[in-house]
Amino acid sequence: MKLLATILMALAILVGLILALSPYVADKIFPIPENSVRQAKPEAAAMALRQWFDVPEAPFVDVQAIQKENGNQRSAWFAFSVGRQPVEHYIISKQLKQLDLNDQIYDGLLFAKNPPAKWWQPRSLRQQTYFSGQDQGRTVYLLYNPDSKRGLLLTTTNKPE
Repeated sequence: MKLLATILMALAILVGLILALSPYVADKIFPIPENSVRQAKPEAAAMALRQWFDVPEAPFVDVQAIQKENGNQRSAWFAFSVGRQPVEHYIISKQLKQLDLNDQIYDGLLFAKNPPAKWWQPRSLRQQTYFSGQDQGRTVYLLYNPDSKRGLLLTTTNKPE
């Protein structure tokens, strides 16, 4: 009986150690890429935009989205078509600032020279300004062309260290 209790105790300790160390071992064997990119399904991205813009009935169409993570930042890119009212509602409710666009903003901040996806083309909207601000701990950059009803949204979040 004494031997059985000792064996069970040793087995419990061994199982605990294996469970505690398995995430670290798995990370060494199957490391997560530093710059992982995930593409969202259009329906899920449209639903996310409706929630983000706080307009559950808005008809977001032609939605494309990707998310990229690197060591200290998470970025998400959205392209969409929607009428003017949801965009105006979002800009006003989040008090986004209207700023001028220039080549430095296009190429540096909006990744026009090195787009994260083929569909990310900020210059195609032919806008002179963009909107920027904070929303739920994220920095938001929004471009919208009211004539074509086409918009682009870039969000960035710094990961806590």
